[in-house]
Amino acid sequence: MRLISWNVNSIRARIENFLKVAEEYSPDIFLLQETRVEDSLFPLEYFEDLGYNVALKGQKGRNGVAICSRHMLEEVRSDFWEEARYLEAFSGGVFVASAYVPNGQELDTAPYYSKLDFLRKLKDKFLDFKDEIFVAGGDFNVAPRPEDVYIAGYDGIAASPRERNLMEAIREAGFQDALQDKGYTWWDYRHRGFSKDHGFRLDHFYLSQKASDVFADGNVIRSARELERPSDHAPILCELRI
Repeated sequence: MRLISWNVNSIRARIENFLKVAEEYSPDIFLLQETRVEDSLFPLEYFEDLGYNVALKGQKGRNGVAICSRHMLEEVRSDFWEEARYLEAFSGGVFVASAYVPNGQELDTAPYYSKLDFLRKLKDKFLDFKDEIFVAGGDFNVAPRPEDVYIAGYDGIAASPRERNLMEAIREAGFQDALQDKGYTWWDYRHRGFSKDHGFRLDHFYLSQKASDVFADGNVIRSARELERPSDHAPILCELRI
C-alpha cells in the first residue's frame, strides 16, 4: 500500500500539481492538509475521475484536511478539534489520519499555547489506535530534532523545547517517526529558500507498532516542490507491505 501526505497550500490552486503527483506515484491513499476550501467547493470531480473516495473536513479560506482512498472509507471521524485540522478513517485494512497542527505563530502567545494543547491531545488520540495498523500523516509544524532545521542552534517556533518534547512524547508512546532521516519537507517561498535548501522537516508519518512491522519504505517527493506554482511543502510518501 502506498500513501502520500501533502500540505497542498490550497487544493484548488494546486490541482494541476496534485494531478501530476497522482499520475506519477498513483498512491492508494492521499492524506491532504491545508486544503483551504469548504466541503461544497472542494474539486471532487478530479479525485473521483482518478477512482478516489473522499472524506473531507473543510474550512473556508484556511485549514482543511482530506482523506482520499481507492478503498472504501469507513469509520470517518473529524470531531477531535473544532477547526478543520484532523480527520481519521479506516480504509484498505489500515486506520489512517490526516493531521494539520497549528503553526503557533510566536513563542509564548495564545496561538502557541493552543498548539501545545493540540499536540498533547493528538498523542491521546493516537493512543486510541496503538494496537491497530495505524498511519498518521500530516503537517505537524514541528521540526523534532536539530538536524531537521537548516539554521544551526535554532530554537524558535517549530523547534522550541516544549514543541519538541511533545513530539518526543508521541514517539515514546509507541509511534515511529518513519521518515526521520529523509530530509526537509518545507522551504520558505522567500529568499530562494528551496534553491538554497534552507528547509525544515515539518511533515511526518507516525506509525503504530503494527504499521511499523509492515513499513517498507518512504521518502520526500522533492520534485513536487520544483513544479510551477508549488506548495511550500513537498509531499511525503510511505509504503507498507500490505
